[in-house]
Amino acid sequence: MLGELIDYCVPMIREFAEGKYSITIGGSRGKKLSDGNSDVDFRLYAEDFIKGERWDRNYITYTKDLQYWENRGLKIDGVWMRRISEIDEKLNKWLSGSPEPEMLEWTIWGYYLPTDIYNQEIIEDPYNIAADWKKRMEPYPEAMKTAVINKHINRLKYWKTDYHYRNKAARKDIVFLASLSANIVHDIMQVLCAANNIYFPGDGHNLSISKYFFLKPDGLEERIEFILYPEPAGNYDKFERQYNAITGLINEVENIIKA
Repeated sequence: MLGELIDYCVPMIREFAEGKYSITIGGSRGKKLSDGNSDVDFRLYAEDFIKGERWDRNYITYTKDLQYWENRGLKIDGVWMRRISEIDEKLNKWLSGSPEPEMLEWTIWGYYLPTDIYNQEIIEDPYNIAADWKKRMEPYPEAMKTAVINKHINRLKYWKTDYHYRNKAARKDIVFLASLSANIVHDIMQVLCAANNIYFPGDGHNLSISKYFFLKPDGLEERIEFILYPEPAGNYDKFERQYNAITGLINEVENIIKA
């Protein structure tokens, strides 16, 4: 049914573009990690977009069809339209060593452009726009690798020795510890992705991508699961164990980066 959906939607999506364009699918389907709960994330990149009555007419038609396909079991998350010039400019910054995630409301830690571009499935790309972006991202650029590792390892080093964190663990400040542990895991995954020349997968599928790491601490997946969902063991306080698990894992990640 997905092929039928694509054949149906692409001509309408194409009509929104002015000049050169590219149509792709992002999200979990682009990453080949979709399941029964996944929606379809269309992307349209174009030099410019239609305006006025043409826009209104196309938009009304397209949005009406979203409900038709949802009733058939396929949810479409609209279509994200962005100018080619905007993507060129932002991708240049990322690949040259100036990572700038966009803080959008539907993301946890921000929208990572390289993640989206690299993992998209190209649907219609007559001007090789998306294909050329992907080519620029192979191999994983050293400038970006250095910048990503430095940014996130510095945060890890800070929290490892911060006395506020130590005190919060002693006080069992659940809200603080839950927020911080998730952010630390995020920083760890960012560092390990870059160290392994793998583009960060975004908010979803973080831990599952670790099976592709050739550099990682032993038992990474189980240790992260405990950090995020700590349980007591014997007479040991679970927040003390969580603190020790986090600082120990940070030490090992630091050693991987130094090696």
